[in-house]
Amino acid sequence: MSSDCPVVHRKCLGCPAQGDLGRWYECFVCGSQITFCGACFDLGKNRVSPKHKYYHPMRAAYNKKMLDIYFGGEVLVNGEAPQSFKCPFCDELGFTAEELMVHVEGKHSSHPDASALIEILKNMWIARNGACGYVRSRAKEQQLSGGIQDAMEEDYKKSTEIRCQEKSRGGLSYEVILAEPAPNVAVPKRPVTPGKNVSVEEIEQKLKAAEERRISLEAKKMADISNKLAKVDEATRKKDEITNEFITQTKEQLETKMELHVEKREAIISDMKEKLKIHAQEIEKTRETLEQQKANEQKAIEEKLKIAQALRDENIKKMLNRLKEHNTVKIAEVKSHQDQLESQKIEEKARIYENKLFAAEQNREKEIQKKIEKVQKLERRAELVRQNKAQTQDMDGQQNAIASSG
Repeated sequence: MSSDCPVVHRKCLGCPAQGDLGRWYECFVCGSQITFCGACFDLGKNRVSPKHKYYHPMRAAYNKKMLDIYFGGEVLVNGEAPQSFKCPFCDELGFTAEELMVHVEGKHSSHPDASALIEILKNMWIARNGACGYVRSRAKEQQLSGGIQDAMEEDYKKSTEIRCQEKSRGGLSYEVILAEPAPNVAVPKRPVTPGKNVSVEEIEQKLKAAEERRISLEAKKMADISNKLAKVDEATRKKDEITNEFITQTKEQLETKMELHVEKREAIISDMKEKLKIHAQEIEKTRETLEQQKANEQKAIEEKLKIAQALRDENIKKMLNRLKEHNTVKIAEVKSHQDQLESQKIEEKARIYENKLFAAEQNREKEIQKKIEKVQKLERRAELVRQNKAQTQDMDGQQNAIASSG
């Protein structure tokens, strides 16, 4: 990724995201064919394939926005964001490419995939710093670990062996092992001096001399061991000095960057305050202008209202005069018309009443006629009854007369 952070379009293998991924990860070996967005890589979706191995280093890349968020405008390393790798064999975090190569060589050299990973890291180092830089770096590492390598040389191989093991980053432990005597080595026999008697004193002197030689040899061996350990301590001290110097320089750089960031931040804040002050002044001027315009418009509206009120009062007076003139004639016309309507209504009501009285009279006459006819019918029936009764009485008298005569 270049320092100007161009927009790069990629497609994530772990999700449908594509285009400008913001923060993404690419394989150093396979290239952009193995690309994951930041969310998928954080969730561990880095899938292994026959071509893409689990120990392939993944490079983090950022666009301009994400670079500012994660690093806050820090200076890029060789035009790229600083990288941090994880050991694929023990999952230890926080290595640079060089530190990961040293870590794999020291702790996982027996792993079947260690050589392949070391070759990849070596190619990464050469691609970044060139072959000369790689040789200088390895020579520097060998110089730092010169005490460890000298302890393994042939000077000590016959009598003493020093084994070194890196227990943790920056810490070493040493194991001194005295070599066992070779069982099949032929010991040269001293020639026997014929005819010489060896006294007890000579034997004691020889034993004493042998003891002194043994003590001197052991002292020499211990001195050699002390020298080797001193070299190791010196190498460790140099390494600690270089590490402390690097930490100090890095701390100074970070403090310088923080000071620059603080200055930039204060400059931005002061600039924003100045802009806000200018903006507030402009707002105040605009408010005053608007208030003046509002006052002027209010005065104009009040004058218009006064004129309108005067015109309204004049129009009302004219309308009242017209209404007065109109009411004298109109009221007379309305009154006469109303009188005519009332007289018509009265005549209509009188006619209606007369019609009702006429109809009632006719109905009454009809009822009287019906009652008279009823009474006549009753009288005829009564007459018939009387006639029948009289005939009955006559017939009874005749029968009685015949009966008496017989």
